Amino acid sequence: MGLFTKQYDFSLLRTTSKDALKRSALFISGGDIKAATEIYDFFVRDIPNMPDFDPPEQSGYDRTKETITGVLSWLDANQEKLMGYYNLFRSMRSNSGNIPPLP
Repeated sequence: MGLFTKQYDFSLLRTTSKDALKRSALFISGGDIKAATEIYDFFVRDIPNMPDFDPPEQSGYDRTKETITGVLSWLDANQEKLMGYYNLFRSMRSNSGNIPPLP
């Protein structure tokens, strides 16, 4: 039985690492080792630099720390613009009664 003689749901195939590809190929082939090997070989030969395992996900603390660091560095880089906008709105608010009407 060839690779394309049976319908497989390739949307379930994970190609993020060799390990994930092996496991998902075995899953979509319904436990058929020969079909899983054919699916694995078909995909892995075109991706020479595929990692062996998925990289570990960041913890919630690391993601939060990265986000806060990004926000603070953006605020530091744009501090002059933000203060300019703040002063503009502040002056508009304090001079709200002194603005002449539009012609």
